[in-house]
Amino acid sequence: MRGPAYRRLRILVAEDEALIGLAVEQELEERGHAVTMASDGQAALELEARLGPFDVVVTDMQMPRMRGDELVQALRRRLPGLPVVVMSANHVPEASAALRALGGPITILTKPTPFGHLADEVERLEHDRRRLEPPEA
Repeated sequence: MRGPAYRRLRILVAEDEALIGLAVEQELEERGHAVTMASDGQAALELEARLGPFDVVVTDMQMPRMRGDELVQALRRRLPGLPVVVMSANHVPEASAALRALGGPITILTKPTPFGHLADEVERLEHDRRRLEPPEA
């Protein structure tokens, strides 16, 4: 999905598995995006408060200190329109439904997901969000 319609994004990635985090970071940076890494949901929330706003958040579901669904809940309270991509090793329909019920742009991917597909979803979500925003006055 790369192309002129997409701009450089500021992306926050919460992933506790270092090798997966590195691969996600590399894929997104190769596409020209600025990536900030967090080792868990709590660290991501703290980084968002300190360095945000970000254009998109990518989060794993199962992490120490704060799970991905808890991170999404906390982010939705402050930034209801923030696009989020959730990666989960286990497809649990109830968890997916609960995440979608929080509102806002969200994509839920089951691991393993090709990193190129993940990057496509990040770009699509942010592009769709911008397209739906009212024009500035």
